[in-house]
Amino acid sequence: MKETNYYKQRQEGYENVLQEIKGNTQNRSEFENMMKERMHHWWANWKPDYEGWLKCADSLYSRECMIDAIGAEPQVYKDYRASMKLQRDAFDMDMGPIETCVVEGDTISFNYKMYMTPKADHGKMKKGQTITLKVCEFNTFDEVGGYHKPMVVHLQLIASEL
Repeated sequence: MKETNYYKQRQEGYENVLQEIKGNTQNRSEFENMMKERMHHWWANWKPDYEGWLKCADSLYSRECMIDAIGAEPQVYKDYRASMKLQRDAFDMDMGPIETCVVEGDTISFNYKMYMTPKADHGKMKKGQTITLKVCEFNTFDEVGGYHKPMVVHLQLIASEL
């Protein structure tokens, strides 16, 4: 995998979060720190290819996770996986670093930029011309049976083109 500047920035962000958590500089609960570490670890290891993404995503989202992201209706995680396959077939993707992050209770919210480059013309989107989206995510975590770490049980993703 080609390491982009965004990949390096995501890695740096994760290292900074580890230091923050180690000192508990934000006076968060253990659960809140665990959520933040898990999300930033996942973000640092995000993969642009579908199979790589699955390996990361399967460790973060519970099977029962409800995802409001692609399409008009929420999807359970298994259906979201199929939607992501279609998206990865149609676009090359990269994710910028997490820009702002708020953790409270069982929810972590953060924003970032997503870069999508169509592999073929799609209406006003032209092959090879990258579009930039501003994205905000709200991820709710819970303890899920059979897993040794809290998992995302609800994701709400809001995106708009810059």
